[in-house]
Amino acid sequence: MSSVNKTKKSTRLTETLICGATRYHYGIPGAIAKGIGHLLLATGVCFALSPEPTMAQTPNAPEAMSNILAQAPSTANQLYVNPDRGSDREGQGSLQSPYKTITHALRVAQANTTIILAPGTYSAETGETFPLELKRNVTLSGLPERNGNGVVIQGGGSYISRTVAAQNVTAIAAEKATLTGVTITNPNRRGYGLWIESTSPTITNNTFTGNTQDGIFVAGNAAPVIRENNFVQNGANGMTIHGTAKPEVRENSFERTGFGINVVEQAAPVLVGNRIRFNKDGLVVQGSARPVLRNNIIEGNERDGIVAISNALPDLGSSGQPGGNIFRNNRQYDINGEAAKEIISAFGNEMTGNRTAGRIDLAGVVNPANSPRPVAQTPRPTQTRPTPTRPTPAPLPNRPTSGQTSGADSFPRPTQTPGQNPRPTGSSAPSTQTPIPVPTSEQPINIPVPPPRTSNVPPAPSGSIPSPGNRGDSLPVLLPVPNGNAPIGNAGSASQPVASNVNPPGEGPPVPANRIQILGLRYRVTVDAPTAREQNRVRSVVPEAFRTILNGRTVMQVGVFNSAENANQIVDTLNRNGIQAVIQELE
Repeated sequence: MSSVNKTKKSTRLTETLICGATRYHYGIPGAIAKGIGHLLLATGVCFALSPEPTMAQTPNAPEAMSNILAQAPSTANQLYVNPDRGSDREGQGSLQSPYKTITHALRVAQANTTIILAPGTYSAETGETFPLELKRNVTLSGLPERNGNGVVIQGGGSYISRTVAAQNVTAIAAEKATLTGVTITNPNRRGYGLWIESTSPTITNNTFTGNTQDGIFVAGNAAPVIRENNFVQNGANGMTIHGTAKPEVRENSFERTGFGINVVEQAAPVLVGNRIRFNKDGLVVQGSARPVLRNNIIEGNERDGIVAISNALPDLGSSGQPGGNIFRNNRQYDINGEAAKEIISAFGNEMTGNRTAGRIDLAGVVNPANSPRPVAQTPRPTQTRPTPTRPTPAPLPNRPTSGQTSGADSFPRPTQTPGQNPRPTGSSAPSTQTPIPVPTSEQPINIPVPPPRTSNVPPAPSGSIPSPGNRGDSLPVLLPVPNGNAPIGNAGSASQPVASNVNPPGEGPPVPANRIQILGLRYRVTVDAPTAREQNRVRSVVPEAFRTILNGRTVMQVGVFNSAENANQIVDTLNRNGIQAVIQELE
């Protein structure tokens, strides 16, 4: 055989090995060659080597093959899961022999493993055990380039939180875990999608929809990165940030829910480049929370863009670091600080007309000291973007039918693809509105609050996802509710705040002033509830609450307390059930 023919033969052997050979080639077992070929096919890499470059650049085929093997991605740290074609008992976690459940794959996964999910629905019906517990340094990956459309994790199970009691949760994050390219929905009663508690995972390019409570709940001192996710049509909140959590929340979309983002207690998140639109209220900041907002678009919310309550102090921009947030078409106020006790710094934002209430510093006089860490500069949203219309979410796909093929084509590529949410671009001048004069009264002002969201939550957009409430209803209420027979206030050794309603359940006047003074009660908690449905919603959480008229408005009085701590605790309980309450300090 001539040297030219030998070279051509080497080239053909090289081509065969790269694209999935099954024989031994130059000392390489066929099984290994086949595995490399399938992996390259799965990742969309398949070369056709030209004989001429091979003759010119490759002295011999073994040397070329060693270079290819050195550059090929390793399959040792990848596990494949397919809910329709896989088997936990007989599967090997490989592309050709995948596991059936995420539960099993997580159980056997070692550190630095990527679990690759085939399109389909992962639920209790397919063998999953909820909640799924993600693992440290393990990546769970579906279709990041489609924000998880087609890879659905559906269901929930009981989880006992260290900080906020029993919950129903789809998945629990772990330190340094990564979740990317999946759709999470929990149709159970008070169902949460992802629970992040005192850990720092990376959550990117997912969709959270159809969760009857929240898409994500961030608790404790968690510091996750939450980037380029879609939160749409969740029951109470797109995301709640609780405790002392400091998440980095960038370039997400929060749409069509109660509160887009709910920040409570001492949480101090950084919110950059997000779209918060078409919710009841865009962002609600309560307790002593200190969020930092830069370059977000907050538009089209049914009531307020941002609501600040009590000691909350959002940083919306200063003279040294303009906010760059865009407010558009929020029905009532862009920034509502009527119930806030602090002056809110909001320099350098774009808004139309006088759309603020309360003590809002638009001139950059106040220098906020609440920023938890420097905020990286993101291009400001464009002000020429047309007013959006309400989008219709793409329907979640049904599970693959038995007629679908298995193998490499059924799995997504095991690479992280940038998300589809575009970064806002452009620039605009800082707001030039004249700041509203600081009022002399220190009395907090009650503000409208959103109605309950439980009865009108749109179902998750897929025929494969049942409507909320058809299973999992046996779990306890989110947090224990004070008993009406307990002592008044927080006297003695009582550890729970006690609703001190002196009127019987039903309706009645506010507590008389002389009784307030005698009992030492200083803080009244109320909920705006003009309709019977809203009133019943409040009573479902606090049965002792009663209807009354306060300042010409119909409200539900939840209780009167002698400590701000207890009042804030019952407010947090209501808030986690999707009900916004107001604390009024009594004279």
